[in-house]
Amino acid sequence: MAGIGKIIFRIMIGIIILLLGAIALIIGLSVAGNSSTNAVMTSNTVGQINNNVILGCTFTPDTKQSTDVLWEKVGLTGTVYKYVKGKISLTDQNSAFKGRTSLFPTELTKGNGSLLLSNLQLSDIGTYKCTITNSLGEGSNTLYLNVGAFTPITVTNTTPSTLRCDSPSWYPQPSVTWWNSTSADLASQANLTNSSTTTIVPGLSVMMEVISDFSGAVGDTQYTCIIQNGLAKAQGIAKFTVTGLKTESRLDVIGSAAILSPSVFLLCLLAVLAHPAAL
Repeated sequence: MAGIGKIIFRIMIGIIILLLGAIALIIGLSVAGNSSTNAVMTSNTVGQINNNVILGCTFTPDTKQSTDVLWEKVGLTGTVYKYVKGKISLTDQNSAFKGRTSLFPTELTKGNGSLLLSNLQLSDIGTYKCTITNSLGEGSNTLYLNVGAFTPITVTNTTPSTLRCDSPSWYPQPSVTWWNSTSADLASQANLTNSSTTTIVPGLSVMMEVISDFSGAVGDTQYTCIIQNGLAKAQGIAKFTVTGLKTESRLDVIGSAAILSPSVFLLCLLAVLAHPAAL
């Protein structure tokens, strides 16, 4: 049986290598067809309603001539932002972005073509494309921008045995869970959500306040309230001690990740193919 297992394993590795080779070939042809020699890297981004966000775009810097930067939103006519031959060019900018975009010209020599987008709205959600052109060639990459609302949790006690977690602004509507633990081992936590009461209070625009109460809290036990949607995860931690209620909170944004340009991705795939034993 062990011998059969090894054979199956080798066949699977062979299939993976063939698939990676096919992908590498397709990407290689695409890169060659587009004459893209400038490696561009972007990052998926999460922003908050009515706030500002930076759409990240980095590239190989050029010291010989100025760098042209073009930002577009996939599926939308017109440009988001254009910088050509050292000058801003917004004649064909889509009206949805008027007065809301800016570049960092002094950063271009460092390989930074990131865009500042202000006063975020839900309509800004979508895929954006950053195209870089200089003496090294042309390169482009895309990123996905998601927009919503999320805020840290404040934990208080409304009675000697009732804990309340309150977070003023969320969108889309999040889930709320409560947990407890008598030790630092997360595996020992118990789900207390069925013993809690959560209220969603409509706020400004589409945003909502989240208030959740848990009754029956006792001393020497750590309680954690988690509010989470697809964009962020907030945690409020509380524990009754002899000196009173001790609390802490944290907020983690979900979904930001760097994206390699096709040329860089191709090099990574070729490196994997060159060392199949690593698989």
